[in-house]
Amino acid sequence: MRILKSYGTQGGVIVSTASIPEDFDVKEPVFIDFDELPVPFFIEEFKAHGSKKAFLKLEDIDSLQDAEELVGKDIYFSLDDEDDYAGLTGLDVFDAATSQLIGTVTEYVDIPSNPCLEVKLPDSDETILIPCHEDLIEGIDEKKGRIFLRVPEGLL
Repeated sequence: MRILKSYGTQGGVIVSTASIPEDFDVKEPVFIDFDELPVPFFIEEFKAHGSKKAFLKLEDIDSLQDAEELVGKDIYFSLDDEDDYAGLTGLDVFDAATSQLIGTVTEYVDIPSNPCLEVKLPDSDETILIPCHEDLIEGIDEKKGRIFLRVPEGLL
């Protein structure tokens, strides 16, 4: 989940909801990195705001200035959320715009500030790296083993 923008003057923010886990519990803390260290926050309020966004109010974030400092930061649901992306290994990757098969995820590559999915192209031994960011993930169908990505122009 990524903080997209501040909302109001009381410390609220709008977040993307693309990567919220099914077992998400608003009573559990979420984590935001500050100076490369995870800081826990408890949720005061969480409301859907359309189909891909939500309003979020965190404890101790009580002003517009506090909220603005969070814009652009990722929110993690546990300290081992990186492992959630590792769980994408084996899924078939499809271009969300064209529904065309791109390949199969062979590995999650944790490059600092730019995590990627290594994807093996079909009918080839060639692999490519695709940025792994929640803003690019349009959907995941674990039952069918598929992930739909909005692939940056010029990457393929």
